Amino acid sequence: MELTAFLTENPAGALPLLIAAAVIVWLYAHSAVQLRLSRRRRLDELQESLYLYGRLAGPLHAAAHGQQTESDGDIALVKALEECKSAPYLTPYLQEEIQNCLDRRDGSRISLLHRSLDREMNKLIEERRRLLQETHAPRWGTALWNLLRPAAAPAAVAGIVLLTWRLNLELQFADPALSGMTLSVVWMRYISGLLAVVYVYRLLSLRRQNGIDVTASHLPASVLSFLIAAVALLQWIGPHASPYILGAQLLLFLSGFMFTRERPRSKRPYAGTPDQTGQARQTDQDEQHTDQGTAETGPAALHR
Repeated sequence: MELTAFLTENPAGALPLLIAAAVIVWLYAHSAVQLRLSRRRRLDELQESLYLYGRLAGPLHAAAHGQQTESDGDIALVKALEECKSAPYLTPYLQEEIQNCLDRRDGSRISLLHRSLDREMNKLIEERRRLLQETHAPRWGTALWNLLRPAAAPAAVAGIVLLTWRLNLELQFADPALSGMTLSVVWMRYISGLLAVVYVYRLLSLRRQNGIDVTASHLPASVLSFLIAAVALLQWIGPHASPYILGAQLLLFLSGFMFTRERPRSKRPYAGTPDQTGQARQTDQDEQHTDQGTAETGPAALHR
């Protein structure tokens, strides 16, 4: 209604609207092209990582099963280890295991790295399969999402423009006798709307969780982005709720630094490390052997 009245009173305002519509259409086309190029780059990086991992898997398998000569096999293994450090999807944990294997190439480290590398290769192969399916044979929901996702950028720009235009109208036609608190509420509502628009855009543009980067926290970031955007809907309650809504959004934003930080290395053991149950079982077995040994040697010692 406000937009229709504005165009009726100012016919010259149709030209800026047409320009804005053209910019939004261009942003949609540009975003679609960038997303297509991003998927292609991801596919190339996946293929390069799998190629380097495959070059390392062969010497590792031979070294783990004793199927190589001492000199030639060690040189090939070191070369493959150094090349694998340049893989695009190399995780920090696998990089650490590679460096440990370079420092000392004993049987346990080689076997551990072989299992970790096999696990990472399976993840990359599954991600490549999903990416190829999304690109060449998308499902019904995926095809619709591929059409809607490029609209995130133009929708965010349009939302920011509308919020700024509304703020300008409110400040332009505001009563000079209004108190400073009333004007502060207007600005708080504007900032709250900007936060909602920004985090809706982040939610739509956030890459789907794929299990490649074990340090990524996409799920907490998605939940927090959704909550920050959803809280802004409470603006319908009235202007008096704006300070509380903005405060809740800022608290959710600050909590993101705690929930999305990287897990410490000590909380994620290497692949093949026995779990607590296995360790407890091993401890019980050791205690049983110790008790049996004591029971067997006790009578003999008394006899002597």
